[in-house]
Amino acid sequence: MTIVALSLVAIPVLLIVALMMTDKGTRVKEFFRFAMTGLDSGFSLPQIMMLGKIGKTAGLEDLTTLFWSVPALDSCISNIVQITKSTGTENEASNQKILTQLYDYRTKIELEQSQKRHGLDSTRDISVGQRVRILLRGIGLFSSKVIRNGPRHLVLEYPMGTRVPGTSIEWVNKKISVYFWRQDDAGYVFDTAVVPDPSGSNNAVLHLAHSYMLIRSQKRRSIRVKCSIYAQLYIFRPGDPIDSALEPEPGMKCLLEDLSEDGAMILIGGKAEKGMKIKLQFMLRDVLIVMCGSIKAVDFNRETNQSRIHFESNELNPRMRNAVLTFVYNVLPQEEKEELDAIRLSEEDGILDAESAEPDSSGTTALGPDVDKLENMPDLPDFAERSPL
Repeated sequence: MTIVALSLVAIPVLLIVALMMTDKGTRVKEFFRFAMTGLDSGFSLPQIMMLGKIGKTAGLEDLTTLFWSVPALDSCISNIVQITKSTGTENEASNQKILTQLYDYRTKIELEQSQKRHGLDSTRDISVGQRVRILLRGIGLFSSKVIRNGPRHLVLEYPMGTRVPGTSIEWVNKKISVYFWRQDDAGYVFDTAVVPDPSGSNNAVLHLAHSYMLIRSQKRRSIRVKCSIYAQLYIFRPGDPIDSALEPEPGMKCLLEDLSEDGAMILIGGKAEKGMKIKLQFMLRDVLIVMCGSIKAVDFNRETNQSRIHFESNELNPRMRNAVLTFVYNVLPQEEKEELDAIRLSEEDGILDAESAEPDSSGTTALGPDVDKLENMPDLPDFAERSPL
């Protein structure tokens, strides 16, 4: 059937739907515009009818905002999650299908909006408080943050970290590389030099020459949030089929430090290896999540004998993916949001930010002695002892 023919069929149906959905037909024009926008956005007529009802229940004055406004989408998704949960229909295929479509559309809108935001052209645009990693080649990797961004210099707090034994650091006139991740944007790196303190006060800070040569990394394809979730990790042996079947026996205990629909940052005891195939099992509220995939990169801390694993997951089934996205977008009903926020914030009070770092020459990373998140967990065998590689 051609597009013209489809339109001829759809328009009368839409007029009938609009009359049914509005008060005595007084808002037919508005609903017709909403329905046509929904069709253009890839939704079916039954889904548009459902979204219209949900949008009206949520009190949206302009229903078309569902197709371009993230807050409006969040309100709609939250209502659907609440209604399907209260009626016990959250696992029905039709409900999971519309949630999947809404989440896909929401991700598309958010990524498009973030890509429209202008990236950094100069270090003069870096915000005060931005966390950075400083690579002093041949010496070590250090952490710091921006405490002042002046017209002449970028001023950082004195760097903390590990260095090659037996070396001392005189920072002035040193060439350094600075790495940082800008929230809702991307990762950046730039090269610069440490310059003398113009005040001559020798305060415990670094003054960096400004740079217009910032290299911006590629934007992630999914939305990722920080978290603190304990999980079980299993290793696939070479030749084993990669399946998402539930594992009845406990695996290696680990901590998820961030999470998205296509991956996670994992903290675990011992040294992991890039390229390993693994499975994660964990609970998100009342949904068991099983993620299978591979280790894309490893940051190993020798002092704590712990690894941060950059994990890329294979595609999840719709129920699990929607549960992860519900967590990521935090679109639960308000009373449940407040409870989860209270738990999350109380945990974050005692947990340092999880940050990736630049690998050193041995292929591992000097993260410093500040990673104690697993100190209350049972003793873990060395990851390599469990590894089939």
